[in-house]
Amino acid sequence: MAHYRDSVQEDVFELAAKMRQADVKEVLASNGSSPLEALQKGFEASKPQSIIYKGELIGMFGCAHIDDLIGSPWMLGSDKIPKIKKDLLTQSVEWVKETNKQYPLLVNYVDAKNKVSIAWLNHIGFSFVQLIPKFGVGGIPFYEFVRINHNV
Repeated sequence: MAHYRDSVQEDVFELAAKMRQADVKEVLASNGSSPLEALQKGFEASKPQSIIYKGELIGMFGCAHIDDLIGSPWMLGSDKIPKIKKDLLTQSVEWVKETNKQYPLLVNYVDAKNKVSIAWLNHIGFSFVQLIPKFGVGGIPFYEFVRINHNV
């Protein structure tokens, strides 16, 4: 079973060295960031959590503060993320619900080719509002996804 803890700076360096290829391609196409740059931005923009499985760091996630109403959830991981699929699907639903109480609008973008992430986002309650044919510095298709808390 996976467990979670507050991220520390060392996690940024460790995960950057073993980030899964789909995430590497996504952050590069989105804003031209390397794995290290993307994780560092997430680390600085949110209160990230690290995902630990069998004593090994396999992912990080958080929600970057945009303003008092809007947050931008993110998750980057290693190739070992599928080993905790069941835990991740269950626990991430609760995290998203709690985060959506703090930020009534959650919004971000995902590479249209990243089918695993798209399926996970759909499962945890996000809606895909538009396909942007030429997104970011890579100019490739990305979906904008959102989750709105209507109980605000």
